[in-house]
Amino acid sequence: MIKKIIVSTILICSLNAMTFNDAKQAEEEYGVMKALSMYKTLAKQNDIQSIFRLAIIYSNGKHIKRNLSKSKELLEKASKLNHHKSTYYLGKLYLSKKSPYYDLTEAFNTFIKASNENYAPAQNMIGQFFANGIVVETDYKKAVNLFEKASKQGLVDAQCNLAFMYASGKGVFPNFGRAHQFAKKGYEEENKKCKKVWKDYNLNKYAKDKGWKFNFYTKP
Repeated sequence: MIKKIIVSTILICSLNAMTFNDAKQAEEEYGVMKALSMYKTLAKQNDIQSIFRLAIIYSNGKHIKRNLSKSKELLEKASKLNHHKSTYYLGKLYLSKKSPYYDLTEAFNTFIKASNENYAPAQNMIGQFFANGIVVETDYKKAVNLFEKASKQGLVDAQCNLAFMYASGKGVFPNFGRAHQFAKKGYEEENKKCKKVWKDYNLNKYAKDKGWKFNFYTKP
């Protein structure tokens, strides 16, 4: 009985000053189906968080029938509203070979949009395009520059990529001490990239780099 009253209260909120947090609370307590109509109502009001959450629900297909077309439509809508995370996920949709929208050029152009807005995951992704010569010519220095921007925002995956660049000497002078420091956090968190570069280059045996402030970079 109490649960029914709470649900009714939440639904009443939807008719008044309903917020994304109301919908999220309904989802956490009673499941996606209880919150779905709330997300849809908020999405029509251009609530970015609700648009993105709906896109993920349609993409995952765990609680409702999977609908990548609807997910893409929602991500595009949120992206136009300058939601960088949605732009990034739209890029990932283009990047996936399992997606009917697979298109590497579209993926690159989509990630660029978010990267130019200083969104770290997109910067890291574009760095990988340059590092691997996907769509664009291989350019290790550009890759390092992008990894650095993302790393300075605390993105561990970008730090793992930088660890590899310093260990392999791609785009920078080889510096195993610096590679050690970039990889250490990710290694401890069991990031697959960091674990691989740590093992492949035996980074455990190298001392920390003492020259962080000598050049252009500071500690991750």
